[in-house]
Amino acid sequence: MFISPNDRLPTFPEIKAFDPATAWDRLTPAQQRQIGILAVQLGVVGGVLSYEHSHLTKAEAGKVSVMESDLLTGFTEAIEPLWGQLYGWTLDQPEMRRAA
Repeated sequence: MFISPNDRLPTFPEIKAFDPATAWDRLTPAQQRQIGILAVQLGVVGGVLSYEHSHLTKAEAGKVSVMESDLLTGFTEAIEPLWGQLYGWTLDQPEMRRAA
């Protein structure tokens, strides 16, 4: 029996057993593209502050930090509606993409 993804959070065993490759395959190609783009943006911008950038002013570093925060929020908001698909909770999953 499936419970609506909006009505619960994943249990610890579900989180521990989460398989990102299987979850990725549950997404449509359009969803994969959307998440991939967001992940690349977050990785590129978020990684900037992990290194010393003496050429950045405090104001510029602050703006990068705000950009990173905004990207993380956007990424989280894009992923949240897909939880049911990612965890395999939904009954009507789109056609799974076959690995090449």
